[in-house]
Amino acid sequence: MSKIVMAAAIRGARKIVGEAEEFLNKAIKEKGKDQKVEFPETAYFLPMVYALLGIEVKNLGDMIPVLKEAKSLLREEPSQSLWLPYLGDALDSGIATLFGEEIIVALRYLYGKEPQPDCVGFYTDTWMRSYGIQLVDGRMPGFAVILGAAKDNKAAVEIVREFQKRSIICFVGSSSNGKSIIDQLKEENVQMGWETYIVPYGRDTITAIYAANWAIRAALTFGGLKKGEALKCLKYCQNRTFAFGLTLGELDDVKYATGAGAINMGFPIIADTDIPEVKPSGICTYEHLVKELDYKKLVPTCIQVRGVKVKVAEIPIPVSYSAAFEGESVRKEQMYVQFGGKYSTAFEYVTSRDLDKVEDEKIEVIGPEVDEAEEGGAMPLGIYVEVAGRKMQKDFEPILERQIHTFLNEAMGIFHMGQRDMCWLRISKDAKKKGFKIRHFGVIIHARLHDTFRAIVDKAQVTIYTRQEDVEKYHAQAKKAYEERDERMAGMTDESVDTFYSCTLCVPKGESIVLADGSFDKIENVIETMAEERDVEVLSFENPHLTTKPIRELFVNPAPRKLAHIMTTNNNLIRLTANHKVLVDKPEGLIWTEAGALRKGDRLLSARTADLNGRNQDKDKSLYLIDLLPDEVKVFDNQFLQQLKSAILERYGKFGNAARELGIEWRKLYYAFYFPKTTAYRICFYRLTIDEIRSICQEIGWDWEIAKQRINKFGVPKAPGCELKRLILDEDIMYLAGLIASDGHVRHRGKGTYVQFTNSEKALIDKFGQIVKSLFGVLPKTYVVRPLKSSAKGLTIIGRKPINVSLVYNPLIGKLMLGLGIGHKRKRGEKSESWTGEKISQLSPKLTSAFIKGFFDGDGHVTDTHILITTGTYKGAQHIFLLLKKLGISTYITKIKRGYQVGTRSFGDYIRFREVISSNHPRKRKKMDGMKTSFDKNHVVRTDTVPLKCGKILKELLEKYKKKIEITKLAVDYKSIEAWTKIKCRASKGKLKLLLHSLKGKIDENDRLYQELLKWVESEITFEKVKSVEKVRYNEKEVYNFSVPGTHNYLVNWIVAKNCQSFAPNHLCIVKPERLGLCGAYSYIDAKASFELNPTGPNQPVKKGECLDPVRGEWKGVNEFIYQKSNKTLDRFHGYSIISCPETSCGCFECIIAILPETNGFMIVNREFAGMTPIGMTFSTLAGSVGGGAQTPGFMGIGRLYIVSRKFISADGGIKRIVWMTKELKEALGDKFKKRCEEEGDPDLIDKIADETVATTTEELLSYLQKVKHPALEMEPLI
Repeated sequence: MSKIVMAAAIRGARKIVGEAEEFLNKAIKEKGKDQKVEFPETAYFLPMVYALLGIEVKNLGDMIPVLKEAKSLLREEPSQSLWLPYLGDALDSGIATLFGEEIIVALRYLYGKEPQPDCVGFYTDTWMRSYGIQLVDGRMPGFAVILGAAKDNKAAVEIVREFQKRSIICFVGSSSNGKSIIDQLKEENVQMGWETYIVPYGRDTITAIYAANWAIRAALTFGGLKKGEALKCLKYCQNRTFAFGLTLGELDDVKYATGAGAINMGFPIIADTDIPEVKPSGICTYEHLVKELDYKKLVPTCIQVRGVKVKVAEIPIPVSYSAAFEGESVRKEQMYVQFGGKYSTAFEYVTSRDLDKVEDEKIEVIGPEVDEAEEGGAMPLGIYVEVAGRKMQKDFEPILERQIHTFLNEAMGIFHMGQRDMCWLRISKDAKKKGFKIRHFGVIIHARLHDTFRAIVDKAQVTIYTRQEDVEKYHAQAKKAYEERDERMAGMTDESVDTFYSCTLCVPKGESIVLADGSFDKIENVIETMAEERDVEVLSFENPHLTTKPIRELFVNPAPRKLAHIMTTNNNLIRLTANHKVLVDKPEGLIWTEAGALRKGDRLLSARTADLNGRNQDKDKSLYLIDLLPDEVKVFDNQFLQQLKSAILERYGKFGNAARELGIEWRKLYYAFYFPKTTAYRICFYRLTIDEIRSICQEIGWDWEIAKQRINKFGVPKAPGCELKRLILDEDIMYLAGLIASDGHVRHRGKGTYVQFTNSEKALIDKFGQIVKSLFGVLPKTYVVRPLKSSAKGLTIIGRKPINVSLVYNPLIGKLMLGLGIGHKRKRGEKSESWTGEKISQLSPKLTSAFIKGFFDGDGHVTDTHILITTGTYKGAQHIFLLLKKLGISTYITKIKRGYQVGTRSFGDYIRFREVISSNHPRKRKKMDGMKTSFDKNHVVRTDTVPLKCGKILKELLEKYKKKIEITKLAVDYKSIEAWTKIKCRASKGKLKLLLHSLKGKIDENDRLYQELLKWVESEITFEKVKSVEKVRYNEKEVYNFSVPGTHNYLVNWIVAKNCQSFAPNHLCIVKPERLGLCGAYSYIDAKASFELNPTGPNQPVKKGECLDPVRGEWKGVNEFIYQKSNKTLDRFHGYSIISCPETSCGCFECIIAILPETNGFMIVNREFAGMTPIGMTFSTLAGSVGGGAQTPGFMGIGRLYIVSRKFISADGGIKRIVWMTKELKEALGDKFKKRCEEEGDPDLIDKIADETVATTTEELLSYLQKVKHPALEMEPLI
């Protein structure tokens, strides 16, 4: 092995371990040995240390033996005269490097220095399980750790694209000559993240440890190895985890040392520079260190050296095809053409035919091809797929149809979302440039159907329609088939589409998602922004604080019939699907609870502010006014146009050449730059729009962000241009916007917009005029009218002061307001707010405050205890509520005769409003400033509390130090402390902070319990009480969702909501012809179809074998299967009994059946029912006992249509044992249940079964059953 290489590795190891020691000593000095240290979301502490040394590093003190071990592995650099083997020394130094790097990055996390900007940082266990299993089971061939920077950006992109094509994940980072491949890919707008298989770890070599400890966890998780089994762990990585390092640019000592660590794991290193090679095999399968100077051969060399087995999809299309491209988005500016969504009609439909009716490989496009589409435009699309096969069945059609989403998404440059007639597709400009056609959709679908479903598909032909009349014709056929299919396949479940969502949680159209900077936007806009424009980050709860997280996958799903409307006591409304979980504070901790199961009084997690100590808000963020103007506004700035004219002629020579290259009509282009001296306003001449000017600037190489700063004169057709005296949006303009939104309006006349502001306060009219003049150089027209009398909804208001009216006849001011979301044109009779807050919320806090100030001055008032703002609609009030929340001001909403009011919630909120927002209205300002506090300095805000579990933590802490603490002499009275520790109430943050401060010096301040309480005291999390939960009809077609990596939650209208659901590892459903899956989504035919389509998938055949008990439904083969698949925790199932060995539940059941011993029968409650049941528990409380794979005699989760099966708990008496079920469930089962009652010989049974209208206690129920003579009372005892 090369002495040069090994010497460099040893030097690098010494450097890293030295840095680790210095950093650790600093941390211990500043924070103490007991300071907790950890990586986020891992059970493996410091994974490399845990795997190889068996040490659980929980605090700084635990790092000392690790550092000692690392130092013991360091060796001296070989001398010039030494020629003995030194491979072992170098490899030992490599392991020392890995330990040192892991210590450094863990300490960086402690100090908040990781992850680095635009980087993932530590790879959590969630991602390791999601992708790591694919590495070890062969679905993902391997992964590359790329360090440094390529010779140029183009080469960097080509390298990662080649790996993507082969489904090889790339961990990218480190730097060479001050440049990182991360920045190269960013500059080329390459989307990075787990979903695209390009994962940035950090810009220095030390952070490459994230990839190494991600790999070592595979050995612990999937290899079943134990901590400290170093050799076995390293061997597992060598044999099962096919990874390699690729260094780009010059190698330094640290890269050599890190490479030596990787070689210990069996991962070879390939370099693009002329370095000494180490070719003999030994630790690695083949060579250890190899150079490849030809960039075209870099990726093949990597694959060859590591021995990666790669299968590249061979589909005859002009773009790369791989699962790595499935998470790729095609933004609006990248798009050539799109289909469906809100832009055109589109559908996808799969139908089966007889074998002789399908011509395999026949792919037709009937209508225009992509070449005939207008760039940036939309086309109709109908994808009509006909399949045939000897094993093909009608029930398989929707399963194949749903796969079109995955099939098309895996083509590079193609975006697909949704299904059926809710699909949305895009072809990127790059894909079109490479020759991708609409026909290739059919090529992909045909190839993948044969590849994926060869067991049932013998032939497939695809017809694609792109003419509107054809699409409408076949869409009608498809819609009819969708309806018939739903009735046929989901006929066993009335609401199968709804229940499919027990694991897919969704938010309806119109709900506001809180973004990373505290701004908010409708969820449908968030989805569209992600798909069309850019990556989006949201605020997310990460115990016990808020953090920022990126959005990953997007989902659009069919909507349920009803939504859960949750109203909190501050009258903030949140709408969710009934099974969407929100975080609730309960005595046992923070519990994810389904929206439909919430009860009055439940406390939901919210937050008092969006400001995460300035980390997530750009307080100096500026916005140019030109960015608020619509693209069709004309540019009138002759000085700028003269400069642009010179640049155009310099580039193209003549206007004729320029017109051809720019795609603008020659006459229009020529006259746009023709400046006659005699015509002052040039009203009759051509003017280019902002959009056209922007496009020209980009084509000639001008930076639009700089060029736009030189334009200050704009106009509309047939009007003179207007000069803007200010170019940047400032607080004065936002104050003006607030005045207009509250007490003014935007008039729409033709293509122009004009503004009126009306108010009785002369000072505000004067302020309005001053701002208008400073912006346009002209005062508005002002006049006075007599006091007015107005009536609405039975309320009459008689004015006492003259009304001042101010009119601005400038077409730009209305356009600017529209750009801020103010003054949108309403349809006749439409009852909606004339403004929305989404755009305003995206501005800096100062600008948002200025808007609120103007709104308050226009339509607000002050009392002795509250500051109040009035709006005409609830949505307007909620947007004020959300805007104030961004500023750290908590409010409540109330309904009044004039509309709605938003009021400050506490004195602290009053003071913050006064300090951050204030007023220009003389009387309001005077009253606001004159308000005096009426309480002492120790007053606390009762709504700003910590969770109930903090009471338990405090109790444990006080018990631990009871010998050092006199509880009656603490800063908080004993009765309050007792109430907290007995979970009678929540502790206020203010009082708990006083208590913790008084404990200083009496306890160890680094104590885990004390630190946890301190974190909650400093947390921005608050709790909102549920006022009501209702089921309300939802008329939209779709609902939305997205995934948030790591935390798996986001904020809807400032309430923490979940985006995924856990599963029970020991549970499995046994789906039988007469018992569907407990989620209601899988029937017997579904499970059978799933196995036919995917023989290695989740639905496997279970041979019944010998029948052990035909009455209870027990078979030997089923028991054996259950024993193996339940991790040997269960050994018997009785398929027809709930009393004896009942089947288990994962948690996604539609209903719960529970024994009521007093009645000798069972009750059934459905998931949607939030009320109390005769057993004394709600659905959500019952679910905690029934779910999780537990086998609980007398309790079981079921699919609702199992109730009308003849096998329904037949061993225990069947439906005659049902003594109580919800009214909603009775109605939902309807005629099916009546028919079963008739079959059982008791047609009146349905009336004998009680519901919540007659009984919610066992006493009431028993009385009712005796009255109606229910048959269960006379059946043999259940127990």
